[in-house]
Amino acid sequence: MGKWKTLDGDPIKDIVQFIGESTQHGQIVHVGTDSLQTGKYTQFVTVVVILHPKRDGVGSGGRVFYTRDIVPRISNLRQRLMKEVWLSVELAMQIQNADLTVHIDANPDEKHMSSKYLQELVGLVVGCGFKALWKPDSWAATHCADHVVRIKGKLPRNGVQLGLNPRAA
Repeated sequence: MGKWKTLDGDPIKDIVQFIGESTQHGQIVHVGTDSLQTGKYTQFVTVVVILHPKRDGVGSGGRVFYTRDIVPRISNLRQRLMKEVWLSVELAMQIQNADLTVHIDANPDEKHMSSKYLQELVGLVVGCGFKALWKPDSWAATHCADHVVRIKGKLPRNGVQLGLNPRAA
C-alpha cells in the first residue's frame, strides 16, 4: 500500500494498524476510491473515513485518511472503475472491522456510462463479503476521494517519479 496521510498531510505509518486502534469503540469504516484522468496519467485516490457512532441520533464526526496512486493513463472506463473498486476492496480485506462499507463511484442512471458496469462492480464488493454503496449514496468515493484527487492532486513533472519511461508514458 502507498503512503497514507490525513487531510492535513500528516503521515500514517501503518493504516491497517491505525484503523484497528481507531475503531475499538464502535466506529464505522467507509472505504472509497475515485480517479482522475490528467494528461498521460490516471490518479487514483483511496480514502478511509472513520465515523464515530451516533449518540441520541446525532453523528459525532469522523476522520479522513487517503493514499494516492498514479499510473499510466487508463482510457477504458470499465478497467478504470474496476481498479477503483479493487483498490477499495483490497484495503477492506486487510481491515478487521465488522462494520465496513465500500463506496462505488458509479451511477445507476442509464444516461451515465458507469451504469453499464454497476452490477459487476457491486458484485465484486458483495462477493468479497462487504456492504456496497453507489451513487447517490457513495459519498466516500464521490465526495471525499473526489475532493482529494481534484484539490490535493499533484502530478509528477515526468514519469521518473513513477518509475516510468517518460518518453513511453
